[in-house]
Amino acid sequence: MFRLADAKPIANGHIREVYQHPDDPDLLIKVITSASIEERWNQAPWYRRIARSGPYKDFVREFKEYVTSIYVGAYATSPLARIVGLEMTDIGMGQIVEKVRRPDGQLAPTLHAWVQAEGFSEKTRLELEEFYARLLSHNVIAADLHAWNVVYGEDSRGGPRLVMIDGFGEKNIVPHCSMNRAHNASRTKKKYERMLKRTMAEAPKR
Repeated sequence: MFRLADAKPIANGHIREVYQHPDDPDLLIKVITSASIEERWNQAPWYRRIARSGPYKDFVREFKEYVTSIYVGAYATSPLARIVGLEMTDIGMGQIVEKVRRPDGQLAPTLHAWVQAEGFSEKTRLELEEFYARLLSHNVIAADLHAWNVVYGEDSRGGPRLVMIDGFGEKNIVPHCSMNRAHNASRTKKKYERMLKRTMAEAPKR
Protein backbone atom coordinates (compact mmCIF):
# COMPACT_ATOMS: atom_id res chain seq x y z
CA MET A 1 0.00 0.00 0.00
CA PHE A 2 1.29 3.44 -0.94
CA ARG A 3 1.33 6.11 1.77
CA LEU A 4 -0.07 9.32 0.33
CA ALA A 5 -1.93 10.85 3.29
CA ASP A 6 0.98 13.15 4.09
CA ALA A 7 2.02 13.72 0.48
CA LYS A 8 1.19 16.88 -1.45
CA PRO A 9 -0.73 16.49 -4.72
CA ILE A 10 1.10 17.78 -7.78
CA ALA A 11 -2.21 18.49 -9.52
CA ASN A 12 -5.83 18.85 -8.40
CA GLY A 13 -9.12 18.38 -10.15
CA HIS A 14 -12.76 18.59 -9.14
CA ILE A 15 -12.93 14.82 -8.73
CA ARG A 16 -9.35 13.55 -8.36
CA GLU A 17 -6.01 14.48 -6.88
CA VAL A 18 -2.81 13.54 -8.68
CA TYR A 19 0.29 12.41 -6.80
CA GLN A 20 3.81 11.61 -7.89
CA HIS A 21 4.39 7.84 -7.72
CA PRO A 22 6.78 7.32 -4.78
CA ASP A 23 8.83 4.64 -6.55
CA ASP A 24 8.85 5.75 -10.19
CA PRO A 25 9.38 9.31 -11.47
CA ASP A 26 7.62 8.44 -14.74
CA LEU A 27 4.34 7.42 -13.08
CA LEU A 28 1.49 9.23 -11.34
CA ILE A 29 -1.23 8.07 -8.95
CA LYS A 30 -4.73 9.49 -9.35
CA VAL A 31 -6.96 9.24 -6.28
CA ILE A 32 -10.64 10.15 -6.06
CA THR A 33 -11.13 12.72 -3.31
CA SER A 34 -13.27 11.85 -0.30
CA ALA A 35 -15.41 14.93 -0.98
CA SER A 36 -16.08 13.72 -4.51
CA ILE A 37 -17.02 10.24 -3.30
CA GLU A 38 -19.43 11.78 -0.80
CA GLU A 39 -21.03 14.09 -3.36
CA ARG A 40 -21.01 11.89 -6.47
CA TRP A 41 -21.69 8.54 -4.80
CA ASN A 42 -22.88 8.55 -1.18
CA GLN A 43 -25.34 11.41 -1.72
CA ALA A 44 -26.17 10.65 -5.34
CA PRO A 45 -29.63 9.43 -6.40
CA TRP A 46 -30.06 5.67 -6.58
CA TYR A 47 -29.77 5.45 -10.36
CA ARG A 48 -26.27 6.93 -10.17
CA ARG A 49 -25.23 4.27 -7.65
CA ILE A 50 -25.99 1.23 -9.80
CA ALA A 51 -22.39 0.63 -10.89
CA ARG A 52 -20.92 -2.46 -9.22
CA SER A 53 -17.53 -0.74 -9.02
CA GLY A 54 -19.02 2.03 -6.89
CA PRO A 55 -17.26 5.39 -6.88
CA TYR A 56 -14.41 3.82 -8.85
CA LYS A 57 -16.56 3.39 -11.94
CA ASP A 58 -14.56 6.13 -13.70
CA PHE A 59 -11.41 4.01 -13.36
CA VAL A 60 -13.21 1.08 -14.99
CA ARG A 61 -14.64 3.27 -17.77
CA GLU A 62 -11.29 4.84 -18.61
CA PHE A 63 -9.39 1.55 -18.53
CA LYS A 64 -11.94 -0.02 -20.87
CA GLU A 65 -11.59 2.89 -23.29
CA TYR A 66 -7.79 2.74 -23.14
CA VAL A 67 -7.82 -0.99 -23.97
CA THR A 68 -10.30 -0.38 -26.80
CA SER A 69 -8.15 2.38 -28.28
CA ILE A 70 -5.19 -0.01 -28.48
CA TYR A 71 -7.29 -2.82 -29.95
CA VAL A 72 -8.85 -0.57 -32.61
CA GLY A 73 -5.69 1.34 -33.47
CA ALA A 74 -2.27 0.61 -32.05
CA TYR A 75 -0.43 1.00 -28.76
CA ALA A 76 2.09 3.56 -29.98
CA THR A 77 -0.45 5.91 -31.55
CA SER A 78 -3.24 5.86 -28.96
CA PRO A 79 -4.24 9.44 -28.14
CA LEU A 80 -4.96 8.45 -24.53
CA ALA A 81 -2.62 8.59 -21.56
CA ARG A 82 -1.13 5.17 -20.79
CA ILE A 83 -2.93 3.47 -17.90
CA VAL A 84 -0.61 1.15 -15.97
CA GLY A 85 -2.98 -0.32 -13.38
CA LEU A 86 -4.49 0.12 -9.93
CA GLU A 87 -2.90 0.20 -6.47
CA MET A 88 -4.28 0.71 -3.00
CA THR A 89 -3.21 3.77 -1.06
CA ASP A 90 -3.97 4.93 2.46
CA ILE A 91 -6.44 7.46 1.00
CA GLY A 92 -8.26 5.08 -1.32
CA MET A 93 -7.75 3.16 -4.52
CA GLY A 94 -5.36 4.83 -6.94
CA GLN A 95 -5.16 4.69 -10.72
CA ILE A 96 -1.55 4.41 -11.92
CA VAL A 97 -0.83 6.26 -15.17
CA GLU A 98 2.29 7.23 -17.06
CA LYS A 99 3.25 10.86 -16.68
CA VAL A 100 3.03 12.94 -19.85
CA ARG A 101 5.91 15.33 -19.34
CA ARG A 102 7.92 18.21 -20.65
CA PRO A 103 11.56 17.68 -21.70
CA ASP A 104 12.65 18.69 -18.17
CA GLY A 105 10.52 15.93 -16.62
CA GLN A 106 7.83 18.22 -15.23
CA LEU A 107 4.14 17.70 -15.95
CA ALA A 108 3.15 18.54 -19.50
CA PRO A 109 1.00 21.69 -19.84
CA THR A 110 -2.65 21.40 -20.71
CA LEU A 111 -3.65 22.47 -24.19
CA HIS A 112 -5.12 25.60 -22.63
CA ALA A 113 -1.91 26.44 -20.75
CA TRP A 114 0.26 25.64 -23.78
CA VAL A 115 -1.70 28.00 -26.02
CA GLN A 116 -1.80 30.71 -23.36
CA ALA A 117 2.00 30.52 -23.06
CA GLU A 118 2.93 30.22 -26.74
CA GLY A 119 -0.11 31.45 -28.63
CA PHE A 120 -2.13 29.65 -31.30
CA SER A 121 0.27 29.02 -34.18
CA GLU A 122 0.36 26.87 -37.29
CA LYS A 123 2.18 24.28 -35.18
CA THR A 124 -0.72 24.28 -32.72
CA ARG A 125 -3.20 23.76 -35.54
CA LEU A 126 -1.21 20.87 -37.01
CA GLU A 127 -0.85 19.19 -33.61
CA LEU A 128 -4.59 19.51 -33.03
CA GLU A 129 -5.43 18.09 -36.45
CA GLU A 130 -3.12 15.12 -35.83
CA PHE A 131 -4.67 14.57 -32.39
CA TYR A 132 -8.18 14.68 -33.85
CA ALA A 133 -7.18 12.17 -36.54
CA ARG A 134 -5.94 9.79 -33.84
CA LEU A 135 -9.17 10.15 -31.87
CA LEU A 136 -11.08 9.04 -34.97
CA SER A 137 -8.72 6.28 -36.08
CA HIS A 138 -8.78 4.75 -32.58
CA ASN A 139 -12.56 5.26 -32.28
CA VAL A 140 -12.11 6.99 -28.92
CA ILE A 141 -15.20 8.06 -27.01
CA ALA A 142 -14.01 11.52 -25.96
CA ALA A 143 -16.78 12.18 -23.45
CA ASP A 144 -15.30 15.31 -21.88
CA LEU A 145 -13.13 16.74 -24.64
CA HIS A 146 -11.84 20.17 -23.66
CA ALA A 147 -8.54 22.01 -23.42
CA TRP A 148 -8.00 21.11 -19.76
CA ASN A 149 -8.25 17.34 -20.34
CA VAL A 150 -5.63 17.38 -23.11
CA VAL A 151 -1.90 17.95 -22.53
CA TYR A 152 1.06 18.57 -24.82
CA GLY A 153 4.12 16.49 -23.99
CA GLU A 154 5.96 13.20 -24.33
CA ASP A 155 5.92 9.78 -22.72
CA SER A 156 7.46 6.35 -23.39
CA ARG A 157 5.57 6.13 -26.69
CA GLY A 158 7.08 9.31 -28.10
CA GLY A 159 6.16 12.92 -28.56
CA PRO A 160 5.79 15.72 -27.99
CA ARG A 161 2.17 15.42 -29.06
CA LEU A 162 -1.32 16.04 -27.68
CA VAL A 163 -2.64 13.38 -25.30
CA MET A 164 -6.04 13.11 -23.61
CA ILE A 165 -5.50 12.43 -19.90
CA ASP A 166 -9.06 12.48 -18.47
CA GLY A 167 -12.70 12.30 -19.44
CA PHE A 168 -12.68 9.46 -21.98
CA GLY A 169 -15.00 6.48 -22.22
CA GLU A 170 -18.74 5.80 -22.50
CA LYS A 171 -20.80 7.63 -19.88
CA ASN A 172 -24.28 7.12 -21.29
CA ILE A 173 -26.71 4.64 -19.70
CA VAL A 174 -27.61 3.54 -23.22
CA PRO A 175 -24.11 3.14 -24.73
CA HIS A 176 -24.95 4.64 -28.11
CA CYS A 177 -21.40 5.87 -28.79
CA SER A 178 -20.08 2.33 -28.30
CA MET A 179 -22.78 0.90 -30.54
CA ASN A 180 -22.15 2.97 -33.65
CA ARG A 181 -18.73 4.19 -34.81
CA ALA A 182 -20.12 6.75 -37.25
CA HIS A 183 -22.31 8.23 -34.52
CA ASN A 184 -19.34 8.43 -32.17
CA ALA A 185 -17.23 10.10 -34.87
CA SER A 186 -19.98 12.68 -35.44
CA ARG A 187 -20.13 13.52 -31.74
CA THR A 188 -16.34 13.67 -31.51
CA LYS A 189 -16.25 16.09 -34.45
CA LYS A 190 -18.68 18.45 -32.73
CA LYS A 191 -16.75 18.33 -29.46
CA TYR A 192 -13.43 18.84 -31.23
CA GLU A 193 -14.73 21.81 -33.21
CA ARG A 194 -16.14 23.37 -30.04
CA MET A 195 -12.80 22.90 -28.25
CA LEU A 196 -10.89 24.30 -31.22
CA LYS A 197 -13.14 27.35 -31.48
CA ARG A 198 -12.84 28.14 -27.77
CA THR A 199 -9.08 27.54 -27.69
CA MET A 200 -8.55 29.91 -30.62
CA ALA A 201 -10.86 32.53 -29.12
CA GLU A 202 -9.05 32.47 -25.78
CA ALA A 203 -5.55 32.49 -27.27
CA PRO A 204 -3.49 35.62 -26.54
CA LYS A 205 -3.20 38.05 -29.40
CA ARG A 206 0.32 38.22 -30.82
